[in-house]
Amino acid sequence: MRIGIDFGGTNVKFGLFDEEGNTRKFAVERVADLAAAGSMLEALLDAAARFTAGEKLSRGGLGMKGMVDVKAGGVINDVGAGNEFAGIDLRSAFAARLKVPFAFDNDARAYAFGEWRFGAGRGCPSIIAMTLGTGVGCAAVIDGRLFRSSNPASGLLGGHMSIDRNGPECPCGLKGCLELYCSAVNFEKQLLAAFPELAAEAIPLKAFFAGAGARPAWAAIKREFIDNLAIGVINVMHAYGVNTVILGGGLMKSHEQIIPGLLEIVKRRAWMVPKGNVRILPALLEDRAACLGAAFLDE
Repeated sequence: MRIGIDFGGTNVKFGLFDEEGNTRKFAVERVADLAAAGSMLEALLDAAARFTAGEKLSRGGLGMKGMVDVKAGGVINDVGAGNEFAGIDLRSAFAARLKVPFAFDNDARAYAFGEWRFGAGRGCPSIIAMTLGTGVGCAAVIDGRLFRSSNPASGLLGGHMSIDRNGPECPCGLKGCLELYCSAVNFEKQLLAAFPELAAEAIPLKAFFAGAGARPAWAAIKREFIDNLAIGVINVMHAYGVNTVILGGGLMKSHEQIIPGLLEIVKRRAWMVPKGNVRILPALLEDRAACLGAAFLDE
């Protein structure tokens, strides 16, 4: 059995998988609850030990948000709770506690690897995975290998490609970054400001996309969203020379209302060879992708 851990901004996910990638157990804990226990590292190690109690592990992996040093096994910099781990060799800490070899990388890379090996990208030599959630996560698998370099940010900043140099300033310092327009969090804020009635819906984003066909004002916003997303998708396709993009995150709960229009634009504009040879697929693994990818990293 293998354990995969996905440390995100709000939740920590734990997955237990067999050697074929089948899920045997899955759990979610809130970062705030772990932080309240005192030492975040000890709380995280304890949670992993509880989760795997009685299981015979062969190896494990951790996907961590923020900028990470894969070789050193630790966090370089993060916005939020991940900064508590800066300078700590997390890979060695988990390997010692659980007594198995441990892999370590950024959570977006773990997500991409999981979808490439076991999800929507299975059988594709190269894919880009983008998640439309709190921000816009991005990572690539090129010819069967995760795209990495000596720069810890390599391959991760698709959400911080500017799609409008005259757009609003992003916290990263650029103007008009893709995630200002197309992350689930930012797009929902824009929708609620424009259409306050959506606040009464259980899932405002899903209600918006489901109802856009019948409301001209909503339909115009939907077209603008898809056009903005198309610019970002084409940018990363051109940057990496990859024709397959997998989209995940909260916004993809409405993939049936998003991907057909997005694909039509990307096919027309993207410089792939031959022309129109592009694929845009919804992620298949949902919350398990980064855990599963982490559990099988570096093999």
